[in-house]
This record gives sequence, C-alpha cells and structure tokens, in this order.
Amino acid sequence: MYSSDKQILIVEDNEKSMKSLCDILGRIKDIYVHKAMNSDKAYRYALEYSIDLFVVDIILNTKKFADISGLKFIENIRSIDKYKFTPVIVITSLEDPRLYIYSHLHCFRYFEKPYDKEEFKYSVIEALEYKTLKKTKEFYSYKDDGMINSVKTKNIVYFQTVERITRIQCKSGNVLYTPYKSNKNIILELNSEKFLRCSNNTIVNMDFIKGIDVANSYVILENDFGVLNMGPRIKKKFLQDFLRC
Repeated sequence: MYSSDKQILIVEDNEKSMKSLCDILGRIKDIYVHKAMNSDKAYRYALEYSIDLFVVDIILNTKKFADISGLKFIENIRSIDKYKFTPVIVITSLEDPRLYIYSHLHCFRYFEKPYDKEEFKYSVIEALEYKTLKKTKEFYSYKDDGMINSVKTKNIVYFQTVERITRIQCKSGNVLYTPYKSNKNIILELNSEKFLRCSNNTIVNMDFIKGIDVANSYVILENDFGVLNMGPRIKKKFLQDFLRC
C-alpha cells in the first residue's frame, strides 16, 4: 500500500462474486481494495477511510424479500459531504433499476449480472480518473489506554515502527509513542500524497524533506531531524512518488 494508491470499496454479499471482482481489480495497478459483505461494515469503512470508488451490489441480503440494502447504502454515503460526487459502480441482478440509480444517486456505471469483465475493469479505471485529488485529514488519531488522542498531520515529520511500537516525530521536537499500527493502515487513514513510505517501517512527511541522497539511500530532513533510510525494495516507488508530487 502506497500513499498514491486509490482506495476501492466493494460491497458484495456473495463470496463467489466478491472473489471475481477482486480478481478483476487485481489486474489494475496502484489500488487498494476494501471488502465488505454487508452495508454496516461498508459504512464503517466509508467513515474510517477515504474511498475513491464504490462498487456496490444492490442486493446484500438474499434471505430478505425485495432487499435493496445496497441502494440504501448508496443513499447514505451520498449524504456525507466528501462522498457526494464519489464514483459509484452498481452491479445487480435486478431488472433495470438504472433510471433511479442514475437520476437520484448519480452513479457512474450500471452492470447487470452477468457482466463483461473487461468492460467492468476499464470502467473502474475510467471512474478512478474522476477523483485524483486527495484531501489530507487534518488530524491523525490513535487510541492509548482507552483514550483517543489526536495530532495535527501537518505537524508530523515521520512515523517509524519498531518492535510493535509506532513512534511519531513531531515538528515541535516531541516524540509520541503509540500502540502498533501497520504502515498500510496509517497510509490508508492519512489519505495523503504528502506522506510517503521510504522504508518498510517508516513513513515520512514530504514537507519536511530537505533533500535525497540517492546514491547512499538517505532521506535528509529539515530542521536537524536527521536522516531516514530508504528501503531497497521501496526506493524506486518512493522516488517516483516524490518527484511526481
């Protein structure tokens, strides 16, 4: 997971259909896929992360007569400011509900099962082009001893995880020690192109990068915060993202 990856949320209750969708999306570069089998879990993901594209099945409970909980989920996310215009691709076996979907829920595409996998793949790629600007969260939050604490993201120099403890170096010089959280989850929560992985255990805020020693694989930081190592397997991607930003 890199900061430049787009986040897709699949909401599908059928395991076979979910696997098929994941297989298709697995052929697309630079994305991260969240999977939810019901609307409650999907809604939690939508609130916790910043989703770039929703792929939603209308029927999420086949045991319930005339179930349309997928449509209700779309209605709910459309009430959230940041998702008013986020692309949604709908997949369903219902007979032609597209008029309502397009006119009221502003969905990007409609696919009736069974659908053409290549057409679906290219629709996903096209939809992701509509949302390219990431809005960094103002605060990064973490739990500690039952308390939820927050720090402004613009004041974070870097995250570094060692022995299941995440160390946050702050602009003020303070260092916060927080319970372990994987780099993948930190990147997902930040939803920012400013924070880049430079090694397996380190995420750096590019606003504090003074220079890069490519030959020796060092990231040189501003204000005497020292240097960070670039991991050999991450170096190429880190440099690409840094130069692009």
